[in-house]
Amino acid sequence: MTAPTGLREREKARVRRELIDAALLLFERRGFEQTTVQEIADAAQVSRRTFHRHFPAKAAVVFSHEQDVMSSLLAALDRRPPHEAVFVALRAALREFLLDEAEAELRRRQADTARRARLVLITNPQLRQENFTTAVGRRDALARSFARRGGLDADDLRAKLAAATCFAALGVGLDDWVASPDPSLARLYEILDGTIAALQHGLEIPAVASDG
Repeated sequence: MTAPTGLREREKARVRRELIDAALLLFERRGFEQTTVQEIADAAQVSRRTFHRHFPAKAAVVFSHEQDVMSSLLAALDRRPPHEAVFVALRAALREFLLDEAEAELRRRQADTARRARLVLITNPQLRQENFTTAVGRRDALARSFARRGGLDADDLRAKLAAATCFAALGVGLDDWVASPDPSLARLYEILDGTIAALQHGLEIPAVASDG
């Protein structure tokens, strides 16, 4: 039973990747609003029903990379030593996730998809609003991870605040990376690590004006 199940899962993953690639290409060429689900299915050479087995709507294609990345990042965070504070552990998890040489080719493909999807997202106000709503689940998952690491209650305010702040910072970092002329994983890590480091060490900005 293991082999057939493995084959089915690989085939499912392949179709999902092809749907994402087809959708992003159409969004880039024609625009998100002008692209239909049927056109995405046709471009991927599958039926509309197959599309909906993977995604409830075309907007879900744009958000899918963030869900995938957050799942992998949370797994890397959970593997960090339990004595590490949350920001220390998160920075190490980012490094492990983005710069793992064994997964370099996969991470480069994921980064390319993430960059393309983020460009579609940030240029469409409707998608940005939808993403704000769908991101709540990912933010709450990060808060629960922080709470476990800190030995806090699942609904602890500090864990929620830390997660919400990190989540916003990572979004700012992603947008900065998308705007950067350097699309490399190294640059992405540098930016995201810098955003969390800023939170870790405080964001106080001294005034330019003197008392005098």
